[in-house]
Amino acid sequence: MQLQNPLWAFALKVYSHSEIEQCCLALQNDFGMNINRLLFAAWLATQHKSIDVALLRHSQADYWQKSMTHPLRALRYQLRELRRDESELSMLYDAMRNAELEAEKVELAYLYQLAENWPQVVMTSEVLIVENIEKLASAKSVCIKTTQRELLASFGQQILLVG
Repeated sequence: MQLQNPLWAFALKVYSHSEIEQCCLALQNDFGMNINRLLFAAWLATQHKSIDVALLRHSQADYWQKSMTHPLRALRYQLRELRRDESELSMLYDAMRNAELEAEKVELAYLYQLAENWPQVVMTSEVLIVENIEKLASAKSVCIKTTQRELLASFGQQILLVG
């Protein structure tokens, strides 16, 4: 596993832009989309690769997300609520946030490894971002509504400007 890889560098670069962060958080919190998967789909588009959701569904990255990243996030969210009443829990909350970030880094390393040998396709990045994200949404049985489509369009435009 290669923790420092082009997908990790891309994720750090684009997520550091507040517009992209806000789009990702809204898509995650309001529509159940996964931020790492959104960033992966966008990165694949910049590499002229189409996402393969069947391979993704049965990958080490998917297993890691379900068994490590999601449980850590759920614990951190619970701790966030407790921290409001007990400020002494702030250091533990920060440690949980750092653990979650490290778990996301491992998840992105698995995603990078998964897609490393996927073939390139002859499509523009603009088309591929939309196609890749729509494939992700349909794989999760997420119905893309107008509000979500606007967020996805904004996300894609921001990625193309920054990525």
